[in-house]
Amino acid sequence: MSHYKPKRIRWGKIVAGFFRSLAGILERWPLLLIAVFILSPVGPHMLLNYTYEQRGSYKYMLSCQYLGSRGFVHYVAMGECPYFKIIDSREFPKR
Repeated sequence: MSHYKPKRIRWGKIVAGFFRSLAGILERWPLLLIAVFILSPVGPHMLLNYTYEQRGSYKYMLSCQYLGSRGFVHYVAMGECPYFKIIDSREFPKR
């Protein structure tokens, strides 16, 4: 009959398992990117509508309406409305 010998912790196996798990998560990066886009209040918004004032041959933008993952955001512009803008939708009222 042999004596009990406790098993040693194999740190190499633990580290390898950690990196394998991390690689499995990173393999699904498109799903993570979509989840972050939907859950985050800060994100890209696309220009839908704007109001402007004609100043000579220049259109001076007065206000812009953007569409993002959290719905419509009304943004008061200071002369320009880019087609895509990173907006924190918590700072602007929804319309």
